[in-house]
Amino acid sequence: MREKPRTLPPTLRDKHRYIAFQIIGEREFKKDEIKKAIWDASLRTLGELGTARVKPWFIKFDEKTQTGIVRCDRKYVEELRFALTLVTEINGSKAIIRTLGVSGTIRRLKLKFLKEFGWK
Repeated sequence: MREKPRTLPPTLRDKHRYIAFQIIGEREFKKDEIKKAIWDASLRTLGELGTARVKPWFIKFDEKTQTGIVRCDRKYVEELRFALTLVTEINGSKAIIRTLGVSGTIRRLKLKFLKEFGWK
């Protein structure tokens, strides 16, 4: 019988931060467009090695309010925020990504920064 794989203890796991963002643009954007824009901005600004260190991970996006959450490594929050500010267009439409705030948990991020947009 196979044993269940062990999980890493909390002391060895990566520590993450969550960034709440809002898209301000000419039109409403889809989730896949935003995901690709964040990834492309990270690669273009930070390069492959920098992106590997930052570990950006798209968590959630609400298409009605144009707000979302992205996760990154705790040490490289400012690098990802910088990469997001350099986005000027998404799929040929003018747009900017506005950072609303940073938190250590998704729950606290929703309470502090996304409550006004109707997130629960």
